Amino acid sequence: MTPLLFAALAALDAPVTQVTVFTDQARVVRTAQVSVSGPQALEFPPLRDSADVSSVRVEAQGAEVRRVDIERIEPQKLRTEEAKKVLASLDKLDLELDRLNQERAVVTAQRDAVQRLAPVAPTGDPLKAAPKLNSSGWAQGAQFSAEHLGRLQAKLREGERASKKLNEQREKLLDEARKLGNPQTTSGWKITAQVSGNGPATLTLTYLVRGAQWTPTWDLQLQPDTNTVNLSLAGMVSQSSGEDWANATLLLSTAIPSHAVKVPKLSTWKIGVADRFIPTPTPVFSPVTPPPPLRPFGTARSEEDLVRARLQRYGIATAEKSGARGAFADKRAEVAFDGDEIQGELDAPAPEDLEERPRMEAKSRPMAPPPPPSPSPLAQSMPSSRAPSAVRVSADSYESEAPPEPVSTFSLAPPPAWRPPRFGADSPVTLAAGYDLSFTSLQKETVPSERGARRVALWGAQWPVSVERKLFPALTTDAFLVAELKNPSQQVLPGGPAQLYVGADPAGTARLKLVSPGEPFTLPLGIDRALKPVRNVQVVEATQGVFSKEEIGTYTVTIELANPYRAPVAVRVADQFPVTDQKDVETKLLDSKPTAIQDAKKGSLEWRLTIPPQQKQVFSFTYSVKRPRGWKLQQQEVVR
Repeated sequence: MTPLLFAALAALDAPVTQVTVFTDQARVVRTAQVSVSGPQALEFPPLRDSADVSSVRVEAQGAEVRRVDIERIEPQKLRTEEAKKVLASLDKLDLELDRLNQERAVVTAQRDAVQRLAPVAPTGDPLKAAPKLNSSGWAQGAQFSAEHLGRLQAKLREGERASKKLNEQREKLLDEARKLGNPQTTSGWKITAQVSGNGPATLTLTYLVRGAQWTPTWDLQLQPDTNTVNLSLAGMVSQSSGEDWANATLLLSTAIPSHAVKVPKLSTWKIGVADRFIPTPTPVFSPVTPPPPLRPFGTARSEEDLVRARLQRYGIATAEKSGARGAFADKRAEVAFDGDEIQGELDAPAPEDLEERPRMEAKSRPMAPPPPPSPSPLAQSMPSSRAPSAVRVSADSYESEAPPEPVSTFSLAPPPAWRPPRFGADSPVTLAAGYDLSFTSLQKETVPSERGARRVALWGAQWPVSVERKLFPALTTDAFLVAELKNPSQQVLPGGPAQLYVGADPAGTARLKLVSPGEPFTLPLGIDRALKPVRNVQVVEATQGVFSKEEIGTYTVTIELANPYRAPVAVRVADQFPVTDQKDVETKLLDSKPTAIQDAKKGSLEWRLTIPPQQKQVFSFTYSVKRPRGWKLQQQEVVR
């Protein structure tokens, strides 16, 4: 088959058009409009290191994608010749700036001297009359001083303009030097799509990036005049992927993206030992101590090192030169276990590390193989046909030897290194309570990289509510504005922190829980500071009984609440009386006015009523506590 002849690479204008943000990563979609004429190779904008290249997918509408090539982009090397020219220009500008500064200092001293020129009356004998002054030369002197001062000031202004122009040129040269020292073409990935077709086509590049997160947040605004509440859901989105998302549609999701590597396979369980087990002897190798390493000779600094040193004197942090300390050459130990074999590479220790430890042993202890997982109760051990190699690390060499054959086991438990994922209390996964929710931004948004969080509007609604005040006089004097309602929307609403407003005034903060469609819930709306309950307790102690004395304490609790508004106010007042599990102690609710809704097991009381305008309502209840004489009572809070 004749291979396709592709045209020269054409740079694509593929901006970010859609981003799906998850809890700790994001799926980015880039879109490009192209005109395809036959086989053609198209290159997308380079991706940063934060991109997951295993998730790269290219699709086309109006054309056919034949192949996608992914190539590694290494950091640029320092361009020494260009850097030398820029440094020479910087040195020349610095000399010129020094000359202008010295000239400005001289001219400034002359200007100050001319400004100090002034006529002075001569001093003579104080016993004689003062001599008469001749003013014929004053005009010439003043004219000379003014002309000379004008020339000096003009020279200063000219020097300032020249210095400003040279400083602007110097800033441009410094920017160029920074680009040479720290090239903008950093490491990343180049994506090239081989497509074929005729006519206009739309290409989309989809990939996952790390370093993106979001958290939901609510705004609740109560409108007292209309008894409605405005709800708005937003997401605080931030990302540090290295690329800016400009004018893109955001989709914020609570799902956890997963990618399966391969389909799992159940192993066969065999009970008992294998047939015809033959022990096999293992040879033992005697370790040989190698000679100590030689001290490395000093090497002369290269021209590139000298140029880097000069760039650093200008305050420019240069990138490491390619080689042993390059961006991708800093490998310590990369070992991959595949079946019974060990694949990977180990870097030799640096010479300076050997110098610091001259008495290090020639060979260290062999690395112990990873512990096998715990076997199933029904599974018995079976000898393995091949044993994994163990790596011995020495000061200047690496060799392997075969340890005794380990016993392979099988278990349904997860691997020892596996840990379940953990998410914070404010993460979307936690606040969604297991639901996979997604919200699309109401408009296109721009989220730059490493510029903090951006608030993205997601959803809004206006619900009619019936507002009431909820009071707990025994705990606080605040009156909480709440609304009991059912979720009228047709979607699940996530939880999260909420900012509360009454009209245009801030009223505090709250935390919402996840609400399903049609589920009843309490909507916090802030605090009504105009309502202040007053709670009083009156105690009466008495003793009864002839032989076995018992003490009875009678408690009368009174709560007064005034309505300062010119409209009726619906309130819900909650209080409590003590309960006990002791046989010798008895608690009893005697009465409540008005009659309260009570729970005898919890000891809770609740009044629901409406207070007329500018009226006062009194709530009261009485309870008794009976115990043997001389007993001391203690209080204990129990959550039921």
